[in-house]
Amino acid sequence: MKHLMVLLALTLCACARPDYLPETPVVNNEQNDPQSMCPIFFSKENICAELTWKQSPTSTDFSEFELRFNRAVAAENLSVILWMPSMGHGSSPVKIESLGDGKFRVFKVFFIMPGDWEIRIVLKDTQTTLDQAFVPLVVP
Repeated sequence: MKHLMVLLALTLCACARPDYLPETPVVNNEQNDPQSMCPIFFSKENICAELTWKQSPTSTDFSEFELRFNRAVAAENLSVILWMPSMGHGSSPVKIESLGDGKFRVFKVFFIMPGDWEIRIVLKDTQTTLDQAFVPLVVP
């Protein structure tokens, strides 16, 4: 019985991490994933964008937002579409103005009714869609 207790004590001591070994760094896959650090990620083109509201979305008045890309995007290669997936339709076309340095002012944004909407941001090369990202939102 005494031998069994000694063997058990040695086994428990062997399970501890020795102090002389460095701790293993924990790899957080989210930190290494570019999409997790990017509000709007275009995976095919590896482009990140951010949308900032200048006039909050509403169904009673025009709204406005700024799109900022992490690298240059030509105005003629950018399209923004307001889409209501539950109803299967969109809204009137928005206006896009380049502010330089990968920034765009998107205005005349009008959501024709309250509900669930998507802002569909499309990167294109003339008529070919290169990449797209959807930003969901609920319009009051």
